[in-house]
Amino acid sequence: MVRFETLATQNGKQLGLMVLDAPARLNAQNLAMVWAMQEQLDAWRDDPNVVAIVVRGAGERAFCAGGDIKALYESMCDEALIDEADAFFTHEYTLCMELRRYPKPVLAWGNGVVMGGGFGLFASSSHRVVTETSLLAMPEVAIGLFPDVGASYWLHQLADGVGRLMALSGIRLNAIDAVEAGAADVALASSAWPLVLDTLAELPWSGGGHSDAILLANALGALAAAQPAPLPESLWQPVRDEVRTLMDGDDLAAISARLSAYAGDNAWLGEAAASHRVGSPHSVALAWTMAQRARNLTDIELLAVEIRMAKYCLRHGDFREGVRAKLIDRDGAPRWRSASLDQVLQDAATALA
Repeated sequence: MVRFETLATQNGKQLGLMVLDAPARLNAQNLAMVWAMQEQLDAWRDDPNVVAIVVRGAGERAFCAGGDIKALYESMCDEALIDEADAFFTHEYTLCMELRRYPKPVLAWGNGVVMGGGFGLFASSSHRVVTETSLLAMPEVAIGLFPDVGASYWLHQLADGVGRLMALSGIRLNAIDAVEAGAADVALASSAWPLVLDTLAELPWSGGGHSDAILLANALGALAAAQPAPLPESLWQPVRDEVRTLMDGDDLAAISARLSAYAGDNAWLGEAAASHRVGSPHSVALAWTMAQRARNLTDIELLAVEIRMAKYCLRHGDFREGVRAKLIDRDGAPRWRSASLDQVLQDAATALA
């Protein structure tokens, strides 16, 4: 479920608070939750008293771990339910696209796990806050899907090829790396949440979207400067140059070969290489092909392509098998459709045609 509240500010305005409230499943979204968020955001958009939106996840473990993958698996196993899975992806992707265009500031409190569709919500928000517990990832290569919710574009805008590495391996960024890479705007201590709300309530909101966005950014920056978060050590920056070299170029075969052959002593990069090696070849090809295509697409065009690709994965890809191995039987041994890299790239191109 999703809880909605309005919080009064000292100058008579209101903040809309949206809380993803399914902590037992790391606040993973289902179709009803997506619908509820869209309906409430539409209402707040048209309410002149509401000047900004704040999105967070219930509990301390996660902002949002993505979609309710187990529910999607049930839909894939029952032809009568497959339309529900289609509807989930369609509305989830649309929600994220509309959030990127929202006329009022949206603060996402990315505490804990921020993955998949949860990363989509986070990345689509205008003001993105991480804490010392944050872990950001698009892990779709491990379950036979592709980095979606607009990630075919925005993930690849991150610095020095780290977004490409995330897409091809599912590797995670921690808070300090998320800020450095451009995946987050500011880092605050998780314990600062009550102070954040108090600070927001005291700001002189005007109701002007652009001016209020600047107001909010300045307030968050001041909080971060006054109370630096106790962040973990960087995972990416010690190998930043190496990642840039590994991910360089427009030849997936060469990039995949370099990543797969990594034999260095950096544990984080070694984990990325191992995840790439055992991930779905079809997911790797889709992630690559979608990213190449997204360079020349508008937001609306990318939305249409992602919806079409999600429908394809629900029916013809490795998605069902990946979810089975990862979350249902938990045997960790997905039986991917075997094919050469040339073949999976051709399959991806055909699916996108």
